[in-house]
Amino acid sequence: MRSGSLLILLFLPLWLFGQWSAAEQQIDELFKDQSAQTPGYVVGVFHKGEYLFKKGYGSANLEYQIPIDEHSAFNIASLSKQFTAAALALLILDNKVDLEDPVGDYLEDFPFKDSKMQVKHLVYMTSGINDYYYNERTCGDWSTLQFFNIDTAIQASYGSGELMYEPGSQWSYSNINYMLLTKIVEKVSGQSFASFLQERLFKPLQMEHTLVNDDVFTVIPGRVNGYNERTEENTDWMLEYGYLNELGEGYLQLPRNSPHYGGSGMYTTLDDLGKWLANFATKEFGGKAFYDQMHQTMEFEHDKTNDAFGLFFGDFNGRSMVAYEGGDWGFSSFMMRFPDNELSIVVLSNIGTGRAASKAYQIMDILVDLGLAK
Repeated sequence: MRSGSLLILLFLPLWLFGQWSAAEQQIDELFKDQSAQTPGYVVGVFHKGEYLFKKGYGSANLEYQIPIDEHSAFNIASLSKQFTAAALALLILDNKVDLEDPVGDYLEDFPFKDSKMQVKHLVYMTSGINDYYYNERTCGDWSTLQFFNIDTAIQASYGSGELMYEPGSQWSYSNINYMLLTKIVEKVSGQSFASFLQERLFKPLQMEHTLVNDDVFTVIPGRVNGYNERTEENTDWMLEYGYLNELGEGYLQLPRNSPHYGGSGMYTTLDDLGKWLANFATKEFGGKAFYDQMHQTMEFEHDKTNDAFGLFFGDFNGRSMVAYEGGDWGFSSFMMRFPDNELSIVVLSNIGTGRAASKAYQIMDILVDLGLAK
């Protein structure tokens, strides 16, 4: 465990300082198994995007035992979806895209034009398109150990030949929906998806350490390596396909060899995520219109109505929250925000089985129990 508190507690009353000190001790206890010899976590508790607590546990790189901190750049997996959706939201506010537009109007080779699928069906995971990894790949498998890009994935889903259901009639989580949204952004903007986000979102928000990893050869300052434990559950398929010769001990170091994006594929830091969260409170970037677009929900023929733009509305012990979870090869991530009091918790882990969501919930329980969160 890293030494030294990163708690921001200036000018607090003595009793509240004592409560925060107790909270830090209890949060530290959640991560007591992390050390310089293990991968780990970075944790942030924010109020209106300003730190109340930030701390890293474990190593970003086990070979060099580089400690994790708020500047470490994590693969955030499906937390990327809210930024893909944000790109679309900006184009909607520019009056260049409408949620009711047919997908086929933007994608010339789209094979499901007869389905009358609309952009909204992609955003809200109700398109009926079979995700790429359920389809056969002619060369290799769909693990990140085998190179494949976004076009490989999209063509695999196109090759399924038919939809699983009529758009809007059912809900099913599918990364391909958000991959296709990036193609719409590129078609409308005339820019690469990565360039569009840099210009229109990351630069205005001063998220200087955030990027779309559409090039796996890119040097990413502060990059965190992903790991999994060498358990039978994590290695059975690797042994079967010849990636490993034996189970071994310790950790598997897991490179990201596949530059797909849209549904995932972003690297960012805790500091940059704090800037993103702060804007939900201040609305300085995009104003109320952008905020409302990001939080827009929609009803379809199925019962799931809590999805927004790469976010979902939920309830945590009677408290309304907006959240999303990510999991990728060697990474686990979770972000939850409570709009009523603008308290947010972010947990990023470079352990594939890190269960970031569970850790975030436990942290919130600690804050509630100590009277530090309503």
